[in-house]
Amino acid sequence: MKLEAITLKLYRNFVDEQRIVIEPDVTCLVGKNESGKTTILKALHRLNPANGDDTDFDLTTEYPRWRLAADRRTNPEISDTVPISAEFSLDDADLATLEKIYGVTIPASSVCHASRTYANEESVSLTTTLDAVAATVAQTTQVSAEDLAELDTSAQLETLSASAKALAKEHRDQGEGARAKTLTAFATEADKYEALLNPDVASEDQLDAVWKLVPKFFYFSNYDTLPGETNLTELASKTKAGSELMPRERTVVSLLAHAGEKPADFLDDNYDSRKAELQSASIDLSRRVFTYWKQNTDLAVVFDTDNRVVVTQPNGNQVANRFLKIELRDGRHGDVETNFDTRSTGFQWFFSFFAAFSAYQDSDDAVVVLLDEPGTSLHGDAQNEFVDYIHNELGASKQTIYTTHSQHMVDPSRYEKLRAVHDRATRDNPDLGVVVTPPNLAADAATILPIESALGYSVSRHLFIGAGHHLAVEGSSDFVYLTRLTQYLDGNGMTGLDPRLVILPVGGADNLPAFVALLGRRLKVAALVDGARTNARMSRIKSAAKDNGVPESAIVAVSDVEGLPTNGDIEDLFAAADYLRLYNWAFDTNVDANDLNDTREPILKRLIDYRGTDFDHALPAHALTERRDEFFANIDPETVRNFETMFALLNATLT
Repeated sequence: MKLEAITLKLYRNFVDEQRIVIEPDVTCLVGKNESGKTTILKALHRLNPANGDDTDFDLTTEYPRWRLAADRRTNPEISDTVPISAEFSLDDADLATLEKIYGVTIPASSVCHASRTYANEESVSLTTTLDAVAATVAQTTQVSAEDLAELDTSAQLETLSASAKALAKEHRDQGEGARAKTLTAFATEADKYEALLNPDVASEDQLDAVWKLVPKFFYFSNYDTLPGETNLTELASKTKAGSELMPRERTVVSLLAHAGEKPADFLDDNYDSRKAELQSASIDLSRRVFTYWKQNTDLAVVFDTDNRVVVTQPNGNQVANRFLKIELRDGRHGDVETNFDTRSTGFQWFFSFFAAFSAYQDSDDAVVVLLDEPGTSLHGDAQNEFVDYIHNELGASKQTIYTTHSQHMVDPSRYEKLRAVHDRATRDNPDLGVVVTPPNLAADAATILPIESALGYSVSRHLFIGAGHHLAVEGSSDFVYLTRLTQYLDGNGMTGLDPRLVILPVGGADNLPAFVALLGRRLKVAALVDGARTNARMSRIKSAAKDNGVPESAIVAVSDVEGLPTNGDIEDLFAAADYLRLYNWAFDTNVDANDLNDTREPILKRLIDYRGTDFDHALPAHALTERRDEFFANIDPETVRNFETMFALLNATLT
């Protein structure tokens, strides 16, 4: 299963229902301290925990405190409140497993819903739509597309089956026995789908089978780092008794499990051989860690054990406990060995995460990784390296959600994977609570500061460190449109923007001449010009380009695309209906092309005339990011042609 979305409500500082869409590989929650990021991970972990002991909800301490007494009076069943629920999609293996239990072909679009109440009672269901059932059953029973279109999928299963039987009778009366037979089979097969359309009638065996497929959630925070020394005798006693373990102790247990051992295994006469197994595990973990730890690659992790007297009894008898010691040998400084606790907190966290996660790293089990403020003690470069690990390795094998407020833990090139978490509660109105949005203008400036900082850092690295080709554009909307359309075109076998061109928003059209003048002398620069006063801007930019050795052909105007206004904006590359879809999504309106002046003026000018005022041009671009699948499913061929032409002009600047 793959986590698709989660919903929180009435949990800590979450009040109103917040549905958060989760990316298939990596999702990054960005926000200030105390904004609610950890709250999201804690709630999700408790849905189906893979590790830890603090896995139960507590109504008294976790329900919004200022509402608890009043809500208890009005809702005697308050413990049945659902603070966390999740939606999962199914893969082919899941479908195959569940089809054996349900006895039908399950539509691929089916959704698993899982939740847990404050009473810590979990609930799970598998649901689908009547349209999906009809399409699946039609395929199974070989009902034609023509007959399928005649069936009634507007109401419920009984109506669908009745319409199939009625259509079968019509065909039978007309002497079309074969078609009638398939429709009769359709009605019989469709009746078997009641448990998918009405989860209340699903059997316990069916629901148990679904729950077994729900991924577990592995949570890791700064509190889970390994200790430099661990009393294995005490740890063995606690694990045997089933006592609650401290977070650091759980990481030690994971480390030993990676070696195929338990704490008690080091207390017998064969502990030397056990130590050899542990050393083998340390080598394997070190190899993985130092693939990504570049701060000091001359370190080696050394595990050892020590039998140490901890108590001398009144009669003189001594009680010894066995301790696990983790030390680091530093080849850069004469192979000196120092205790793990004395090393940088950044390395402690880095190695501890790999140790804690080692039990799941190569497992085929469905596990979602939850990282709470990872790498806060790492140097900025090391944080960037860990982000690369998250996206390229961890997220590729295990779906991952992490929180951060650090610019170095944000990858601005993966904008669609970012979620802004901000607490809007005030002293006067705590019920405003936490909201989670895309990192657009709906988020306050302090919340998205790490994203802005990361983008600025990325731009500066491209400008002053990188040596590629740079395409200067006016602002963020241009960046979004060029990037999203390139992704669509490339994914459909067409030509988008050449990846050698790095798009750089320069903060306004008036900055374009200065950008070309100052940086064109030592960097390969092209510029895309659009908007009002295009001709005047082109003249200034071309003059700056000529004075600084930038070829005139590197300056491209949107109006160079045939059929566009001479002062056309990048928005004019969209067919009018396409751009109005984005505009309507952004502003929750229903403007039609017929509502605008029927002129050759740019679409932005016509919309401003219609509204009587200007508007934020960035919001339709954000709408494209948020609803890109829906948009591209019905994109106008005119939009495709215009952007292909635009990209051809821009790519030509490379020659």
